[in-house]
Amino acid sequence: MMRGNRSGASPLLARLGFGIQSYVRDDGGYTSLAVAVALLVSLTLVFGTAAAQWSMARSADVQEVADAAAMAGENCVAAYSTVAQVLDACVLTMGLTGVIVCGAALVVSAIPPLQAKSAAVMSVGKRILDTRKSFAHSAAQGLQRLEQALPALVMANSASCVSANATGGMNYVGMAVPFPQSSKTDFSFLEDALDGEEMEEDAQELAEASARKDEAHKRAEAAKERAWRADCVDDPRCLRSRVATLTSLGSAFNPSYASPKDWEFEYARVRARNYYGHRYTHEHRANGGVEEMQRSAARKQFYGYAYEAVGRMSCLDTEDAVAMDLDVLPHTTDMVKGTRLYTDAVWPCTSEEEGMVLHCSLDCPGATGPFVGNASLCVIDYGSVRMCLVCRMDARAMGNVADASTNINNGFEHYWRIVVEASKDYERARQDEIAAERDMQEAAEKGRSAFDAAMEMLSVERPKVCPPGAWGCVSVVCRPTSAMVPTELTRAFLSSGRLPAGAAISGAVLAPDEATKGNTVLARAFDGLRSSTGSLTLDLVGSVTSLWGDLLVGYGSAYGNIADAGGRFLNGVEGVFGERVASWLREKLSGLVSSTGFEPADLRLRKPVLVNSQTVLDKAGLSTVGEARTLIQSLPESPEVLVELLRSHVQEMLGTGEFTVAEIPIPGLEGVSIPLTIDLSKIGVTS
Repeated sequence: MMRGNRSGASPLLARLGFGIQSYVRDDGGYTSLAVAVALLVSLTLVFGTAAAQWSMARSADVQEVADAAAMAGENCVAAYSTVAQVLDACVLTMGLTGVIVCGAALVVSAIPPLQAKSAAVMSVGKRILDTRKSFAHSAAQGLQRLEQALPALVMANSASCVSANATGGMNYVGMAVPFPQSSKTDFSFLEDALDGEEMEEDAQELAEASARKDEAHKRAEAAKERAWRADCVDDPRCLRSRVATLTSLGSAFNPSYASPKDWEFEYARVRARNYYGHRYTHEHRANGGVEEMQRSAARKQFYGYAYEAVGRMSCLDTEDAVAMDLDVLPHTTDMVKGTRLYTDAVWPCTSEEEGMVLHCSLDCPGATGPFVGNASLCVIDYGSVRMCLVCRMDARAMGNVADASTNINNGFEHYWRIVVEASKDYERARQDEIAAERDMQEAAEKGRSAFDAAMEMLSVERPKVCPPGAWGCVSVVCRPTSAMVPTELTRAFLSSGRLPAGAAISGAVLAPDEATKGNTVLARAFDGLRSSTGSLTLDLVGSVTSLWGDLLVGYGSAYGNIADAGGRFLNGVEGVFGERVASWLREKLSGLVSSTGFEPADLRLRKPVLVNSQTVLDKAGLSTVGEARTLIQSLPESPEVLVELLRSHVQEMLGTGEFTVAEIPIPGLEGVSIPLTIDLSKIGVTS
């Protein structure tokens, strides 16, 4: 076998210096030439790889720009969504505030001492509802105008984002297109008939009945106080003091009552019965001759009659019925003739020379003949029995028993007559009061129904806004011209190359941000209104503005706060205690606020997220390739031209600087409103 040459070539080449010995020395080491060649190859590979990496990175950048453009466009839709949420919350809560204030006016109308103030409270509620209606129309116009400009806003903001990414010699042009491309929001939900007119009519009817009740109640209280004074307050005397003077009855049978609130007509009747019963059992004839004998006998009969008569009387006085069956006692001859005192055969008679004679007692000096039985006073007038000329007992004598004590202010019967007369006035007044309360209840029922209808009108499904971009945004970005690959480091190793033109498409939609669940955007909005207006209080059956603030802040997933805030406001109406209709109505209205189903509003903020562009286009019924090709062909090569064109279009519709969507009026503060504005410079509309 032949061995090869150590130099790997023929001896001739070896002698000429060519061959492997040029790279590897005889001792096995590398020559300088080998090292130089290796370094050259390595540098060529490194910088070639860098150039390839740069090309690939810049090729992918167009997709990143497209993603950013889609997000920037959908960000405008997110801003609109927040504005729409705030305005919808304001419209709903202003309606709730107005209805609840009108409900409070109904309750105030049912409080007789306060019914005169109900018109002012109702006026506040109606003004809130009227303001709400005008505000709703204004807000709808602002939102419609904003929705009309939203496509241009989306495209302008996204085109500005694309232009801002044109750095490092890489130019991009493109924009995002919203889908749907025109508004699909239905604003007809604002055309409701909520105006409070029916509740106002019911409140007026309720207030009129309440005023009648109040007037009747005052008459009843005045009559009751007059009777109480006759029973318990010396002026100069009263029933109680006369009983204490004329009998030995203790305080258990002759009590005192400190005020009319502690006193009832029945107490005077019981006192009178105790008095007459005691006088009847303790009536004894004193030594005083025939006249005293006759008066004592007449008193005995009168007290017995009075005890039974007062015992038959009654005093019915409840919330729903009153019947004062009290009457004065006979104190004239004619009055005696209308009672059993005139017809009862209780008087002894004797047979005398002139015939049968009636006496006050068999002890009468005129009773000389034999006893022939008892007779009534009426037989004297009939002529069948004669009056004794000694004791002169007849109907006139019986009438004289209570005559003086009834007609002078020192007699028991005088104050009893005052109680009786006051009871008649009290009965008439209370009957008028009960009738007025029935009318109040009927009016309250109608008011409750009107309130229920208003709450049902407000509890309809909340509107679903569908502005341009509600389905998402699709962006198309292109690199309209090829770009030279950087050759600063590779010029010595590689020939120059160019990155070809390219395009990318991306899609973005809005998704709720779970981190903002229960967010306080409305609380911050109300705090902003508070700081702009200073004090947000109104002392009118509580704070109307604070009620609106509670409802506004409570709007959302914690929608139970609506019932709490409404209930607290209605419960803040003072003077309800003791008023049945007002208490009933307040309870019913509070129950309606609690039971009316309000759809909880999802107040999580929306943020743009990337999705497959086909997802958005499928919802819009479009194809990716066709739409993208059309959009790319329509894009100008200069991004500055596209941005300025879109900015001009937005400025034509919305102007520059700030755009006022609506003026938010503050319920309870007349003439105070806060503008809800959008700073167009924040979204790249103004340069």
